[in-house]
Amino acid sequence: MKVGDLVREDWAGGRLGVVVSKIRRSTPLDNHQLGVMYGDVHPVVDVLLAREAIKVVRDIDQLEVIDEAR
Repeated sequence: MKVGDLVREDWAGGRLGVVVSKIRRSTPLDNHQLGVMYGDVHPVVDVLLAREAIKVVRDIDQLEVIDEAR
């Protein structure tokens, strides 16, 4: 997964978005937004959601790559 990839959230009615950051380790603020334990470490990316035009943090395990950027 890299910057520019088109992704969909991996649950029913998943929203489309574009990856806008490299894969990184989650911070305590990311964990708060994801709803996981403070000390957990997850591989995350920032995603710009297409319809809402907002940037959100998502665990890479929650995303499905639809189209890869070149």
